[in-house]
Amino acid sequence: MLRSDGNYDGAANELRLVLKQYPRDRVVLNDLGRVLFLQRKFADAVKVLNSVLEIDPEDLQAHYNLMLCYNGLGDEKDAHDHQVRYLRFKADEASQTITGPYRQAHPDDNNERQAIHEHVSVPLGAEKAKAAATGRARVEKKDLSRAGGG
Repeated sequence: MLRSDGNYDGAANELRLVLKQYPRDRVVLNDLGRVLFLQRKFADAVKVLNSVLEIDPEDLQAHYNLMLCYNGLGDEKDAHDHQVRYLRFKADEASQTITGPYRQAHPDDNNERQAIHEHVSVPLGAEKAKAAATGRARVEKKDLSRAGGG
């Protein structure tokens, strides 16, 4: 609310209070970086936004705002580097539209394309049982070889 009212100092102070409790919150760090950018405090914004990339090197919003900050600083090379990364990580909206019906019809394939997903096709219990059986088989084989060679 403070940022949308143009109270950038107030917004930055509130965001810093949140960061004291949650120092690795990417949303808050991105918001603070954006507020600093809007205040034309480009160098300060770059520091905050780079801390976002230490948490998540593919953070789309951080790359976009870094591109703007480096443009504000007159650093064309770094601005271009972050523009390239932004475009690389940005979702291709046209492909989303094209692949949408397929992904709806094939939920397992859709699950695989998610950045964070789980594999439910193989129950964890079965995997643990298999690993335990394999481990037991190795122990039994070692015990037999010790008994025969002793």
